[in-house]
Amino acid sequence: MRSEEAEKVRPSIEVRRIDLEFSSALGARYAGDNPLLSALFAALSVAFPPGERFFIASVRHYLPEVKDKALRKAIFAFIGQEANHTKEHLVFNQFLDDVGYPALAMQEWVTRRIEDMQSRSTPAQCLARTAALEHFTAIMASAVLGHPELLERMPEEVAKLWAWHAIEEIEHRSVAFDVYQEMVGDEALRLRTMRVVTAFFCTLVSLRTVRMLQATGGLSDVIGIAQGLNVLWGVPGVFRKIVPQYLDYYRPGFHPSQHDYSHLVGPAMERYLS
Repeated sequence: MRSEEAEKVRPSIEVRRIDLEFSSALGARYAGDNPLLSALFAALSVAFPPGERFFIASVRHYLPEVKDKALRKAIFAFIGQEANHTKEHLVFNQFLDDVGYPALAMQEWVTRRIEDMQSRSTPAQCLARTAALEHFTAIMASAVLGHPELLERMPEEVAKLWAWHAIEEIEHRSVAFDVYQEMVGDEALRLRTMRVVTAFFCTLVSLRTVRMLQATGGLSDVIGIAQGLNVLWGVPGVFRKIVPQYLDYYRPGFHPSQHDYSHLVGPAMERYLS
């Protein structure tokens, strides 16, 4: 889909600045008092500051070549949102470290790995990875907003962080994809990259989650882990339900805007951002 066509369906992208604080009194089991869910959100958060910087750099590289005004405007908004996500997750990761997760060490490890990968990659490869990971963040955002009970069981400030981040990931879900289609357009590279990204993303998040559980003593809570796995893959199956959305990425003619999340974003904005 060309950028002028995508603009007809692209949601508005609003750069929102929020300033959150997290007290260590919230404890390590801040996600519904469940060790696995808390460790998983922690494992995701430590990758966001370096990951968001990578996304910004990958998209901004092509900005001078983008002529379409609507897409340029979307890129600037994308950069603004991702920069604010970086800022807030740096604060949240400090909280995670304070309550016993090895968050700052993991954040630094991810930073080094991404910098090494960037140094060995072409701009097109970096942008293909960004488009793939932005698909992951969008569908995971829909999973979080589609199961508001997850957020309701978190402390208010933590829930606001994840709801805000999810809303904005959905808003800008098409930007990196559109830039890739306009500036690169290599379908074989796009699909091949998603397969590789999927393997690395799932493996690394799983390993970090286990390490987070280990650091906070959660590995011994077999019942809690089983309950968390049920939430994710059983009933309600938060992750299980988004598998078809993930697979859509491989479908000919796919565009992120084909996933309509408006029914999820509205209630979340009213609850957490009004």
